[in-house]
Amino acid sequence: MKRLHILLIIFATIAAGTTAKAADRTLDSQIEQLYAASATNPVDATWLIVNPSFETGDETGWTLINKDPENTEEFKVTNKYSMSSMDGQYLMNAFQWWASSIGVRQVVEDVPSGVYEISAVVCTWENRYVWFSANEHTVNTAGINDQTGIPVSIALTIDEQQTLDISAGSTGAWWEDGHNGEVTTFFKLDDVRLTCKGLFLNGMAKPLPNDNSTLLTAGQWYYYDAIYPTQYLLRGNIDDMVCSSDGMVLESQATTQAVEHKMTLAKGRIYFKTTRSDATLSIESERELLQDEFTAVALNVDGLPQKILLFISINEDGPGSDGTKLISQYLKEKGYDFIGVSEDFNYHGSLMSELGNYDSGTVRATLSIGDLSYPFDTDGLNLIWKRSKVTASNESWTRWNSMTSTDGNQYVKKGFRHYDMTVGEGMVIDVYVLHMDAGDDAVGSRENQWAQLATAINASDASRPKLIIGDTNSRWTREDIHTNFKDKFSNFTMSDVWVVLCRNNIYPTPAMADLTNDSDPTQFANYEVVDKIIYLNPKEQNTLLLTPQSFCIEQDYTYGYVEGNNNDKPLGDHKPVVVEFSCMKAGNVKHLLGDVNRDGHVDITDVTIVVSIILGNNNAESSTYDYVAADVNMDGKISIIDVTELIEIILKQ
Repeated sequence: MKRLHILLIIFATIAAGTTAKAADRTLDSQIEQLYAASATNPVDATWLIVNPSFETGDETGWTLINKDPENTEEFKVTNKYSMSSMDGQYLMNAFQWWASSIGVRQVVEDVPSGVYEISAVVCTWENRYVWFSANEHTVNTAGINDQTGIPVSIALTIDEQQTLDISAGSTGAWWEDGHNGEVTTFFKLDDVRLTCKGLFLNGMAKPLPNDNSTLLTAGQWYYYDAIYPTQYLLRGNIDDMVCSSDGMVLESQATTQAVEHKMTLAKGRIYFKTTRSDATLSIESERELLQDEFTAVALNVDGLPQKILLFISINEDGPGSDGTKLISQYLKEKGYDFIGVSEDFNYHGSLMSELGNYDSGTVRATLSIGDLSYPFDTDGLNLIWKRSKVTASNESWTRWNSMTSTDGNQYVKKGFRHYDMTVGEGMVIDVYVLHMDAGDDAVGSRENQWAQLATAINASDASRPKLIIGDTNSRWTREDIHTNFKDKFSNFTMSDVWVVLCRNNIYPTPAMADLTNDSDPTQFANYEVVDKIIYLNPKEQNTLLLTPQSFCIEQDYTYGYVEGNNNDKPLGDHKPVVVEFSCMKAGNVKHLLGDVNRDGHVDITDVTIVVSIILGNNNAESSTYDYVAADVNMDGKISIIDVTELIEIILKQ
């Protein structure tokens, strides 16, 4: 019986695996049907949406927005009600008192990138509105009555994130018969449909197997993610193979080039297609890729003195000496690799008091009455770094050319500092720590300061990445950072970490309202702060590149965190902005073609070894041979052709 039980388990496991594989094949088949989609040949893709017409009889696949869990009103999927143009027996009927807004939402992942149309049937009362949204697009439709379904549709593009965010709902209205304060909200939703009108290369492509044995399907697009811009070696049968970097266009609009055995690939996704049935392809970088990581922080430590001469109040609500010691303890516990500091004025000693394993730059800090002259000879800037992780040198300071004589800007010598920072073996970046003018009257001076910083960067070493840290007092929605900074570089690509990681690389503009909704400050996409971390990567090949891995505005920057109690008073008026970076740099060439025994030379010994490999004569040293280097013609096989080409290399030497 025990053996029978084990056999049943084995058979069940095999059956489950077969079912999963069959499901995968079905999914592949459905996606492949979308390949033929076009504006004149739309293809139904509703199968990507879970429970699109609510025919499961419940809310499977959907999230209810603002439903009161204690309320028994009709906010549910039901067959109790109907409306015109509905599909099937069930629909979403959402009715609730005391709700200013209610809705439903579904986020669909893994939607192939392309051009789509999404439609639905909605309903609400006369003189009310129901909204239907897909990603960033929304239609607002006036209701007719509680029985008349209104068809709505949205044309949209699914980008490389391959995500479709669907929602629908209604906003309540005040009653008109004197019941002050009473709100009621109502809508219906049914028959959500998705139609594909063409896939982009990114939506059609499958991951490249990236080996020398798997045959590629003729006519199928494959993708390979190059993690670094450098020379790559492409091995296999690549005759009649083409590649493209135009992932977000229809196939008919993509530009292609012939694939070669050695190619320079930009960082990002590259697409490949072959017409052959015997094609293989494997890709690897020609050079070793050296990697490291570090944590960078922007922090205004609110270090203005609380009082000057014991009676002139300057910053009474600031942390002062005792609070700054707690900031020091906070930074010690967090263990950041380096911190770009602003407003490090009168309490630098307190700031460093707990940071025994950290170094800092030149202290130009203290504000004092002195002879009552100003501006005080201080910039309030510094760089603090963990000496066991990074080193900083070659400090310099540049004063802003443009200053505003309001909001206290005129009292200190503001500007920016520069440091050479080594973050890994042979990995040096330029770090700029800054503090820009404050106040509503300083928009013009801040824009000039951005332009001055851009000029300084353009005059620097174009082969090193740049990292900008500090209190910019700027917002993308207020200052024209695009014109005065972002668009001024030809040798670098500039990125704001907040925009890259929190806003899908979509930059706000001054035409937009400020993104300062702090009702939930952990929703960083809607929560722009003036403390920024910006990085610039060189466009040259084989240079050090920075890649942000995470972005955070610390919410535990409180007295209670350090003191171990519930005191939620902030340690200062700015929270730390923290970014984790990875960095990558090209090292030595990994495989010298023909150097099979890895001695740094290509000679007759290597010919002998290649012949031995072909004949299958292994010896004790075979485990040390570079079999990639033995594939001299890079066709994915080691054959007599490689011997011939290897001899030609030796003769040319």
